[in-house]
Amino acid sequence: MTIITVMNNKGGVAKTVTAINTAAYLAALETTKRVLLIDFDAQANSTGATIGEAANHVGEWLVGEKQYSEVVMKYMDKFDVLPAKRALDTYAKAIGAEQDYQFILRERMEEDGFETIYDYVVIDNAPSLTTLAYTTFIAATHVLIPTAPEEFSISGITNILQTVANVRKRYNPALTVAGIFFTKYHSSYRSRIDSDMVAGTREAYGDLVMESTIRNNVSVKEAMAYKQPVFTYASESAAAHDYRAMVQELLTRL
Repeated sequence: MTIITVMNNKGGVAKTVTAINTAAYLAALETTKRVLLIDFDAQANSTGATIGEAANHVGEWLVGEKQYSEVVMKYMDKFDVLPAKRALDTYAKAIGAEQDYQFILRERMEEDGFETIYDYVVIDNAPSLTTLAYTTFIAATHVLIPTAPEEFSISGITNILQTVANVRKRYNPALTVAGIFFTKYHSSYRSRIDSDMVAGTREAYGDLVMESTIRNNVSVKEAMAYKQPVFTYASESAAAHDYRAMVQELLTRL
C-alpha cells in the first residue's frame, strides 16, 4: 500500500485539488483495487469538493468513537473518502495531548486492515505542520509537495524536508519525498519573477523538483464546485492534461 501525504505550510498552492485529482487518477487505473482520500484539514475542503457534508468525521475514527465503516464514504468507483468536519480541530488538540500521539494514524490503519483494502491512500493536510499532519509523516510512504512560484510557498519546503529527515531518523525510515512540483505555473508564462523562482528552486532541490507543472485553469474551480475530479468534469482541459502528466510522473517516483 502506497500512502501519499500532500503537504505545504502555505495555503493557496492547490493541495486539495492535488489530493483529489491524484486520488481520482489512481482510482481510474485498471490495476488499482481501491483508493482512499483522507481529509485531515478541519476546513474540510476535500470533503466538500467530493462528497459534500458528512455526518461523521475522521477524528471520531482516530480516537475510537466511531468504527471505520461508520465514517468512510464512497465517492466514485474504487474511490473512498474519509471526511473532515470543523470539529476535527478539537479532536486534534486532544490527540496531541496524548503520549505517543504521532503513531495514532499508522496504528488505526493497521488495526482496520487498510493494507488489504487499498492500493493507495492520499492525505490532504491543513496548510501547516499540525498535529494531524505530523501523524501522516509517521504513517506515509511518500510526501508530495505542491508549491506556487511565490516566496512564502517555496520557503516552507526546507522545513518540510527537515521534518521528513527527522521522521526518517526517529520513526519511519521508509519515508521518502516523491517530489516537489509547481502549481499556478507553466514555462510559457511571461512572468520573470515566477521563472526565476522556479529556476532557483530547481537549483536548490535538484531532482526532487518534478518536470510537471500545473497551469492556472478555470476548469479546476468549476470541477470543485460541481464535486468532480477535473478528469471527469473537463477531460480535455489544460488542468486535466497537467494533472494527468503530474500523476504519471509521480508514479515513476513511487
